[in-house]
Amino acid sequence: MNLAVLKETELAMPTDKESALAAETGRQIASVISSAETVPAHFGPKGAVNVELPVTAVRLLLDILEQMARGNAVTLMPVHAELTTQQAADLLSVSRTHLVQLLDEEKIPHRKVGTHRRVRAEDVLAYRRESERARRKALDELTDLDQELDLQ
Repeated sequence: MNLAVLKETELAMPTDKESALAAETGRQIASVISSAETVPAHFGPKGAVNVELPVTAVRLLLDILEQMARGNAVTLMPVHAELTTQQAADLLSVSRTHLVQLLDEEKIPHRKVGTHRRVRAEDVLAYRRESERARRKALDELTDLDQELDLQ
C-alpha cells in the first residue's frame, strides 16, 4: 500500500498556527545543521527518545517545513511509485488529456495495466526537469537576443 500518494481530498492545508510553527521550527533546525552525516534529534517529553537522523532526511524535513510555512499542503512519494494518469497530470500541473497526449507521443514512458496507464513518478519528474531546462534555455536565448538587438 502506497501511503505517500494521497488523493487531493486527503491533503490537509496547514493552519495559520501550524504555518507559523513550521517557519520557526525550520529556522531553528537550519541553524544547527552542519556538514555531518547525521543530526541528533530528541523526541517526546524531556527528550525521552534520542535518535540520529541522516542529514538528508533532516534537509527533507526542512523542505517540508518551508512549504508548510508558506501555507502549502505537502505529500511525500517514493520516486519509484507508479501513478495514475491523473496523479501524473497533477504532478506536472497539466490536464489529464495533455498528459495522455505526452504518453501517446512517448515523451514519458508508461505501461498499461489492463486498459489503464501507469507512469513511474521518477519518469514524470525527469520529464518535468527536462522541460524546465528547455524553458530556461529558451528564455536565456531570448534574453541574449534581446541584449544583442538592444531592445531593453
